Amino acid sequence: MHLYQQLMSHIQDQIRVGVYRPGQILPSIRELAQQRAVSRNTVVQAYDRLAELGLIASRDRTGFYVLTPHVRVAESVKTINELMPSTPGHDHLAFSVVRSAGSSQLAPLGSAHPSGEFPALQSFRRIYNRQQRIARREEVKLTQYEVPPGHAGLRRQLVRHMARSGAIVDPEEIVVTNGCQEALSLALQTLTQPGDIVAIESPGFYGTLQCLEVLGLQILEIPSDPLYGINLDLLEQALARWPVKVILINPVFNNPQGHVMPDEAARRLLALTEQADLPIIEDDVFGDISYESGRPRSVRSWDGQGRVLLCSSLSKSLDSDLRLGWVAAGRYSEQLCYRKYVTTMACRGQIQAAAAEFLSGSRFGRHLKMISRCYRERRDFTLETINRYFPSPTRVNLPRGGFHCWVELPAVVDSSRLYTELMKQGISATPGTLFGVRGQFDHFLRINYSCINNNEKYTIIFKKIADVINAICDTV
Repeated sequence: MHLYQQLMSHIQDQIRVGVYRPGQILPSIRELAQQRAVSRNTVVQAYDRLAELGLIASRDRTGFYVLTPHVRVAESVKTINELMPSTPGHDHLAFSVVRSAGSSQLAPLGSAHPSGEFPALQSFRRIYNRQQRIARREEVKLTQYEVPPGHAGLRRQLVRHMARSGAIVDPEEIVVTNGCQEALSLALQTLTQPGDIVAIESPGFYGTLQCLEVLGLQILEIPSDPLYGINLDLLEQALARWPVKVILINPVFNNPQGHVMPDEAARRLLALTEQADLPIIEDDVFGDISYESGRPRSVRSWDGQGRVLLCSSLSKSLDSDLRLGWVAAGRYSEQLCYRKYVTTMACRGQIQAAAAEFLSGSRFGRHLKMISRCYRERRDFTLETINRYFPSPTRVNLPRGGFHCWVELPAVVDSSRLYTELMKQGISATPGTLFGVRGQFDHFLRINYSCINNNEKYTIIFKKIADVINAICDTV
């Protein structure tokens, strides 16, 4: 074991037993090097690696401090006998959360929109506008709609882009869609019929749950570990008991938990589903926003049979308004392409052409590095502030990417009531009750920290949230 790894282990032990508590400043690099009789470079390596793991974070001019520790939130389901496919009821609360995201009067901690402040978005718009000017000058009519499967140049660039996750994709299998939500919906429509059972992670994104409901599908919620993803032991038992038609997962920077499925788990998942030739829909919409060195591999990257339909978009990494997504549909590409044609016919050709040019250079890679660094800083501030002001027992899982945190509040707090009270205070956040079918996440809250760029302003907002939570606790 290297010296920096020994030092890491020592610091982790001290955090675990409470020598260093959340929010506490760690010894300076020089001080710790003297204490442990190691070089400063060894301390830097240890601190950097612990920061990558989300245990500590750097603060300007004050060194490193301890973040809220990883907490493994317990799931009520322990055995297969406690699981049962179900059909959720329609919930207008989800639509209220989505609509509130468009209000300039609310603090935007609710719906999953990225920050629009980064220069890459302006670069994209310049490309789009330049293409328009050239077309007008040369009297060329730009295609208003691009029929499925979509712009050939864009699909070639998406092949290059998805290779970052280890996925080897043929441009002919890619179908361009109106965002990732349409990609997921088309994949489900291609693979299922009303009444079929779909196995999903729990907690799961409420937009996906509503899509399953509208399609008339039964949902089989498989508990998901907040660090490692779907419980494969329970999934294996579920596959032996019920005629599951498809598995839908969000394994890389999961929404809402932020976890990453380990590579060995991804390989096991493919092995579990191989005999039944079971398709897997992979929601990879947050996969590009990584706080760690390198982007985690997608489940699709391990698939050699074309059974994994990888769905993603530029909505979270660049801008939601683009509504530009795609499916790498594997062996199901022809069926899905036809489904796209008969449902929404086409997507905007001009946007696709601009995206092809935007993705062709290095600007998107630079953008991803910028937003990942920025969102990680905002995550650290958010978790530190929650730990400081929210009542005990509050627990938060550390997201390794994306821009959400998943907060477990005291059990007496009803998240629907909390949502209503926060709206009165001008704050939008997403109630946890939306992320499950059985009411198991009623005391959770999902917070979007993508736009938290003013520490003083948002410290006040988090204090207001804490006050509302305390008031609810006092009345129960």
